[in-house]
Amino acid sequence: MKRRICLVGTAVAVSSLAASGGLALAAGKPSTPKVKPVVLRCTLTLDTTPPAGQANVDQPPAAGKQYGPAHCARKGFGWGLEGDSFTVPDSGDNVGTYVLYLHEGSIVGRFDLAPNNDQTLTGDSFTNEAWLGTVRMLAGTGIYKGIKDKKGTGVMTCTSPDTVHLTCHEKIKVFLPATVTG
Repeated sequence: MKRRICLVGTAVAVSSLAASGGLALAAGKPSTPKVKPVVLRCTLTLDTTPPAGQANVDQPPAAGKQYGPAHCARKGFGWGLEGDSFTVPDSGDNVGTYVLYLHEGSIVGRFDLAPNNDQTLTGDSFTNEAWLGTVRMLAGTGIYKGIKDKKGTGVMTCTSPDTVHLTCHEKIKVFLPATVTG
């Protein structure tokens, strides 16, 4: 009699496990909400620093470092400071890497800007320049850890009256980490 009760109990347990497994398979994978990128717009005001041991910046500079205030008009970003390092290879593009320092962390990335010959020269200066190109966000620290851009969406424009003082605008679609959005 004990053996029959054990067999019946085992059969009930096996059938209930099989039924719950079947329900789990029928339900499929749990759906996760699809994360959509958001548009991030930033304005930078950068100054090129003179090379070490030199009192002025070469015109136009072939390489260097730039620093200045940055503002990204989106909740969780705001005001900060950007520093970059750039070179101008034979292609004539201005290529480099940057770090955007914000109150809650930093973001690193790279840029590739081509001279934009549509810039109108003025009678005051023949060193007016403009650039148009791409910008990428590669990684972040602090609350920006996990930030990434939607590849191919970062656009950056810069203008300068003297190739030393630049005003840049960037627009890029990014996937924000939960620490920024929530």
